[in-house]
Amino acid sequence: MSDSDSPLGGLDVSADGADFARELSLFDIIVIGIGAMIGGSIFVLTGLAAGESGPALVLAFALNGFITIFTGMVYAELGSAFPEPGGGYLWVREALGRSQAFISGWMSWFAHAVAGSLYILSFGSFVTLILTEFFQAPTFGFSLVDLQKLFAVAAAAVFTYINYRGAKETSRAENVVTMLQLFILAVFIVAGLWTIAGQSNTTVRFEPFLPNGVGGVFLAMGLTFIAFEGYEIIVQSGREVVNPRENIPKAVFYSMFVVVTIYILVGIILLGAVDVTPALLETARQTDSIGGSTVADLPANPALWQVLGHLGEFGLAQAAGQLLPYGTLVILLTGILSALAALNATTFSSSRVGYALGNDRVFPDPFSRIHPDHQTPHISVLLSGTLIAVMAVSLPLAQVAAATDLMFLLLFLQVNYSMIRLRREYGDRLEYGYISPFFPYIPIVGILTKLFLAVYFFNYSPLAWYIAIAWILVGFGVFLVYSRGRIRRTEIRRETRVVSEERRPTERPYQVLVPIVNPESAKPLVELASAIARRNDGEVLLTSVVTIPVQTPLEDGLQFVEDEPQMLEDAMQYAPDDVPIHRTVTLGRGVGRSITNIAYQRDSELILLGWRGRRRRSSEFALGSTIDTVVENPPCDVAVAKLAPATEPREILVPITRSSHAAFAADVATSFARYWNANVTLLHVAEPGSNDFEPVMADRREVIAEEDVTVSTASVTGDDITDSILSYAAEEGVDTIVVGAAREGILSRVLFGDISERVGEQFDGRVVMVKKHSPIRSLLRQWVQKWLGRRRSED
Repeated sequence: MSDSDSPLGGLDVSADGADFARELSLFDIIVIGIGAMIGGSIFVLTGLAAGESGPALVLAFALNGFITIFTGMVYAELGSAFPEPGGGYLWVREALGRSQAFISGWMSWFAHAVAGSLYILSFGSFVTLILTEFFQAPTFGFSLVDLQKLFAVAAAAVFTYINYRGAKETSRAENVVTMLQLFILAVFIVAGLWTIAGQSNTTVRFEPFLPNGVGGVFLAMGLTFIAFEGYEIIVQSGREVVNPRENIPKAVFYSMFVVVTIYILVGIILLGAVDVTPALLETARQTDSIGGSTVADLPANPALWQVLGHLGEFGLAQAAGQLLPYGTLVILLTGILSALAALNATTFSSSRVGYALGNDRVFPDPFSRIHPDHQTPHISVLLSGTLIAVMAVSLPLAQVAAATDLMFLLLFLQVNYSMIRLRREYGDRLEYGYISPFFPYIPIVGILTKLFLAVYFFNYSPLAWYIAIAWILVGFGVFLVYSRGRIRRTEIRRETRVVSEERRPTERPYQVLVPIVNPESAKPLVELASAIARRNDGEVLLTSVVTIPVQTPLEDGLQFVEDEPQMLEDAMQYAPDDVPIHRTVTLGRGVGRSITNIAYQRDSELILLGWRGRRRRSSEFALGSTIDTVVENPPCDVAVAKLAPATEPREILVPITRSSHAAFAADVATSFARYWNANVTLLHVAEPGSNDFEPVMADRREVIAEEDVTVSTASVTGDDITDSILSYAAEEGVDTIVVGAAREGILSRVLFGDISERVGEQFDGRVVMVKKHSPIRSLLRQWVQKWLGRRRSED
């Protein structure tokens, strides 16, 4: 598939991308996935999970393995269709838009980095325990906590360098570490099964099976779900994998089978082969784990699962001392290897998410740089490694690790929904290496299960939800303040190009953008724009958009420019001498989108459009494709003017409500009144028996009167607001109505609202409908509409 054919708008999803060296075999990425999943929980969180679920830990592992299959199939399909670094971020971007993609990438980058912090801190904890307890090594004046963090930072530095060097070095280190830990785990499992085989009361050890009820199982599932996110890391390596369309799905399923089997066997052995001995109980009472166990003080005769929960990340290691010679030391060493393997995988994945965000212009450009020799995103690797180290030494890792689980659940929820949207939109236009069966039920089950675990996880750690929400809100702020602008500028360069421009020497901070399509509408539009600009000490920018066919590059679009420059030059004569007026001819793919691009690029405060005064009841567009596109996604305030008849305003009517749109309408009406020395009437349509609107009317009247404008107020009652406005206008000889938009909800798709649009359509005079820009509400509404699939394309 070529770039031009790609449904991702030019994103190279072919199998021969040139940015990265293709060095990873199927075995390599299976090992990367296993390393991430084994290191995710089996040594660090297994004890804590046992403390929540009791003997049902085995069930929790099995259910996690079962529900992760559904999302695993989604990742296998999309990872084979889009073998690109970035994974879920890219899929969410295409299905749900750049704003939601940014949040998914923001969560993914943070989640992988925090997971890496958990692993290096666990590494430091295990190393410190071995050195001080088994070898009585001196601490050289450092506290145990300081030693843990020192070893953690050292591990982060080493594996950041390994990832900096390249995929081959990464995979070699991963292979060695993972194969060693799998060998030791195999020995542990065999020893445990041998012990169980010699027992006569194994089943008693699993009673009661649900000491904390089903809720304990759900909590254990949420706590250890981080262990089953390895397929996210597998798909991040797409461009570095040999034959990715075939090997990525295989790696997802093979690694999941191996890991789920190991987890279930370890759970059986941990609860079925270990006894609560005096030595184990004494160790538990003296242990203060970094995992922050939620288990209360141990009772006099605790059950095994309570002891393991209190031991936290040391639970599995201490229990292994009963099954193997030097078992505790062996498992601690294995835990060190496991933490390093998981650290390597998460550093790899985190840096690829950062690369994708940088390559997509939502992160700074250095994130997307590729090292000329090592062919790795070296800046992203270094920054991700730094983030991992900083969080390990500065944050409460236990709760932040819980937030990591939560953010992975939210990310997987987005990916499952994105798969539904992508399959329906692109279908067989994509080249798949694997196609998930039973569409769309597989991703729907994935959505429901992830959503349930995420909501239920609040019972385990409310703080995890608070941390996750705080991080998402920070990301939302970064997107609004920084990334959204970079995205928009990139899109503008691709979609819109100025080919002719004339600017007056005088420039002012407030700008009214006026698109001119028809020479007949130029005079009234320029006069209205000049009235608003004069009052705000502003200027007017006239533009004419020439649409270019998709197959024609914008730089070759001059051939389509005909009479537009002369039309704009003629229109400039209608502006008064004290209002600077500029003009520009623009090439674009669509008129509405190009207008919003120009307004964004030139920092316009208001877009003023002309309207014929007819609504389209049988069309998907309400007022027309151009007007609808601009009003639904404006970068600034918007006004739409019905221009007939071409007489100067004398009596201006403004329907008043409590909304910001109505206040803006009064402001625009004041501009017209000052320009033409007209009168303004503020009208409130009240329900019968209601008279509580006088204070609002009085305040608005006082503000307008301060500008030496003749203003009066009126109130009428009526059940039909539109009819009441039209009747009053007819009785009082009104020639101009300025009406604000209705309040729109997050779920609604409102342009100006039925009342404003009916007034505009039915009134014989001039009508100007205005809408105050609300960037946050607009962005939230776009998000909801993306999720609901309510998208319209401009004609």
